[in-house]
Amino acid sequence: METISLRKATIEDKALVVDFDYSLDAVEHIELKREEKITKAILGEECFIILADNRAIGFAIFDYRFFDLGWIELIILDEKYRGKGIGGQAIDLICKQCKTNKVFTSTNSSNIQMQKALSKVGFSFAGEIIGLDDGDPELFYYKKINTKKAKN
Repeated sequence: METISLRKATIEDKALVVDFDYSLDAVEHIELKREEKITKAILGEECFIILADNRAIGFAIFDYRFFDLGWIELIILDEKYRGKGIGGQAIDLICKQCKTNKVFTSTNSSNIQMQKALSKVGFSFAGEIIGLDDGDPELFYYKKINTKKAKN
């Protein structure tokens, strides 16, 4: 079993992170100007490289912009590492470093794999928004964090 860890991305990681995102969906990467978002997240120390045995296999963007609560905006794993529980382990690591008592995230209703992963790591369904992606509602999830560091 591989050891999963996180480290903050640096500007030297930008090409790697952009490549992970572009490989997943090139059209979305371009249309949503994800390179700009990734650069901003790296510079703001909100982008984390997901490592398996110290090898980069994906990334996550995590901040506190969602009502000042923990917010996993994006998590992407290299395709060959999906479906093995690694994403859930990475989400758990993000939750452990969260400074608030709740972490939120969202996924499209078509992303069954992410919904299952969130359920496995203790996230609860919070609601949906229709209209962000035509015909594919955005489903929101949250997890209460039991931490003494929590501020909210």
